[in-house]
Amino acid sequence: MNLKDQPYYQDFHLESVKHISPKDAYYFLAEGQAVMIDVREKDEFEVEHVDMPNVLLHPMPQIMERLQYIPDDRLIVLFCAKGERSTKVARLLKMQGFNEVANLDGGMKQWLKENLPVDNIMPEACGDCNGGCC
Repeated sequence: MNLKDQPYYQDFHLESVKHISPKDAYYFLAEGQAVMIDVREKDEFEVEHVDMPNVLLHPMPQIMERLQYIPDDRLIVLFCAKGERSTKVARLLKMQGFNEVANLDGGMKQWLKENLPVDNIMPEACGDCNGGCC
């Protein structure tokens, strides 16, 4: 498994959190070797989300009450918009006893830059804004 001790696409990092590139995460997800957990809020998820099997929505504020729904038999990849919230949740899950945990390096922002599949209700963005095209 290609997990890194330091992120490449994001500045935010916490000690003991591993990071995985979007392309590697996509591969493990497509092969059924990982589950991805979106820790963004429901309204963020509804605008755009990874539309693949084994992608779950567990917003950061509710993560502790949803621990029982998180499988622990494969790699858990956490993601948010840019990787900050998901890094925090990755560390929390490690503290709760989950062993194979990684943050999606760069979050949804990097996932989109690498043209990985999403279900998106927003118009094509110019890249300088969040879909409102300036």
